[in-house]
Amino acid sequence: MDPWTFSIKSIPVQNTIMLLSLGVVLCFLIWAFIKKSPKHVIVSLFWLLTVLWFFNSPFFGFSRVIVNPTGIKIEYGILSLKNTTVPLETPWKIESHFSGIKKMRKVYTLKIGTHESMRVKSRDKYELLKRIGETIDKLKGRGTNTREKVTS
Repeated sequence: MDPWTFSIKSIPVQNTIMLLSLGVVLCFLIWAFIKKSPKHVIVSLFWLLTVLWFFNSPFFGFSRVIVNPTGIKIEYGILSLKNTTVPLETPWKIESHFSGIKKMRKVYTLKIGTHESMRVKSRDKYELLKRIGETIDKLKGRGTNTREKVTS
């Protein structure tokens, strides 16, 4: 049986952003080593750690889900250490949050176990999150069981 691949956000674009930010910081780090400036080396190392932390932090959700009978592969991006495969029995739910400065915009995330997806705003992306959950349920042998939790 072929796996189903769902892209919540574009993983190539996300990987490009990750690699560009890493490249810029590494260029500054190399420049600081060439100039033999300990202050700039320390600042560059700080930025390097910040970039790596951000792409592995809870603020950054997964972008691609691959569902197959052996499990659910969750992909965050090329620099993430959180890329993993979880069992098919892992519970999932769709959560809605309010976002923005005035907390007026409704956004949705898909939670698979302890992993949370990137936030999406559009109705089409919401439907995609529902299809991911339905596919997981279908492979488990259960019918569709949409779970949605509203949080503020």
